[in-house]
Amino acid sequence: MTVDLVVRRGPLHPSETTWRYGCRLTTPVRTAFDLARWAPTLVEMVVAVDALAYRNGFPLEAVRDLARRHFGVHGSALLPRVLALANPLAESPMESRIRLALVLAGLPVPAVQHPVQGFGRSYRLDLAYPEVLLAIEYDGADHLDPDRARRDLARQAVLTRLGWTVLRFDARTVLHDPAQLVTTVRIELHRRRLISDRVRSLLSAQP
Repeated sequence: MTVDLVVRRGPLHPSETTWRYGCRLTTPVRTAFDLARWAPTLVEMVVAVDALAYRNGFPLEAVRDLARRHFGVHGSALLPRVLALANPLAESPMESRIRLALVLAGLPVPAVQHPVQGFGRSYRLDLAYPEVLLAIEYDGADHLDPDRARRDLARQAVLTRLGWTVLRFDARTVLHDPAQLVTTVRIELHRRRLISDRVRSLLSAQP
């Protein structure tokens, strides 16, 4: 197997490097800045920024500050859009890809890691539209573990009792059929909104 290596060169301020295991590396913020300019697609640019910001705990404003220092460098024109789409709360690249598929298709921006409490339990939803109680979750390979699967079933039962609809998507759908993902969410959003509007109408009609 051969691997194509692409080398990018650019000016580095001493504060933009660090040492790890005896190797000199760019800092997480500088790495995010570079990947936000050089990753092959807009989606991968945002995924990289999400992952680095979540793992290293830096605010997106730190990347903006660095961009001001390197004003006009290659790829910087796209940086504002990348950072506008990024969210440091995203806990996995696949969650980021789901969110981006929805947003880039024109759907509303979902809440990320939305907290839900009920029946003595607390949960966080990967993505959610709280106003219509619609949750969107990524089912990775770890969800196939029997113990994890049992916990998922118990969790979904609680969420259903609280009125939530939970949509789950696997890696094949996220990576290879995002259009189907978007269609499924769009239809369910429309359905849930119709239900919400009907309930509000019935409540307002009561004496």
